[in-house]
Amino acid sequence: MTTPAEVEPVAAPTSVVAPSSVSMWAGKPIVEVGDLVILYETHNSVTYAFMEKDAVYQNRHGAFHHNDMIGHRYGTKVYSRMSKGYIYILSPTPELWSKALRHRTQIVFTLDASAILFNTHCGPGKIVVESGTGSGALTTSFARAIQPSGHVYTFEFNATRAQVAKEEFAANGLNKVATVECRDACEQGFPEHLDGKVDVVFLDLPCPWKAVGHAKRVLKTGGAFASYSPCMEQVQKTCDALRIDGFDRIRTIETRLMTYTARYVSMPVPDFGANATIAQVDAATGEKRKRGEKPEAPEKDQLTLAKRDEEMRGHTAFLTFAYKF
Repeated sequence: MTTPAEVEPVAAPTSVVAPSSVSMWAGKPIVEVGDLVILYETHNSVTYAFMEKDAVYQNRHGAFHHNDMIGHRYGTKVYSRMSKGYIYILSPTPELWSKALRHRTQIVFTLDASAILFNTHCGPGKIVVESGTGSGALTTSFARAIQPSGHVYTFEFNATRAQVAKEEFAANGLNKVATVECRDACEQGFPEHLDGKVDVVFLDLPCPWKAVGHAKRVLKTGGAFASYSPCMEQVQKTCDALRIDGFDRIRTIETRLMTYTARYVSMPVPDFGANATIAQVDAATGEKRKRGEKPEAPEKDQLTLAKRDEEMRGHTAFLTFAYKF
């Protein structure tokens, strides 16, 4: 999230190749010319390319020809022609797109996005209003959730970012379910044709409390409100505005990601009664052992041990939810 004073001009892409079909959720098996393809190098190095004949993608691992990707299945491991480097070509999803897209602003990452979709009951056929398009990562997640019969109306106060988002949505096949408009929701509100027709309103703004009244106007009865705020002061003012406007079930959550590492460890099996002086029955074989006879040393079992990583992703933002009744 940025304020107008923090905005840096963003140059629009010089050329965008339109894909042959919607690919963010189509699950196409074969790569075709014009398709958006996620190029996976490592878990923290992911990018994308639109497939063009005779085009070449280059990175530190080598040169990768689009011709070697076109016609192959998504998930294929593609090697560079001049080195032993390789990449994986993956079918795009909102989660992969959030890793690959060029950030124009701070984006809503997958962990927060999933919490927003869940708590707003976002699903097929829903009408969603978003203010603060930014880089369009969350818009893409909303679009997948509400397709094919729903629609996302997303508003961005920065004209350059709104134009770039519009071009990207068209190139990614989202223009049928997502509409971008340059608009300051805090000052101008939302278009009148949306009054009382919206299921979900999401605000990613510096001053979300200024748009709470506009959100109430467009929401249906039972509609969900959500806002994304990095600072507690923003949350307090937003909650005060929600109470004044009669919203119900107001609550704020914070998501944290804790990862665990699993590894195999060898642990000996305890030998109960190995030194006994009376005849015993071997638990494994059922055979009697002679008096005082010790069993063979037990083998060590391979067990899986899960341990929480020392590092944990810290604070991203506070998510505030409320409902109109």
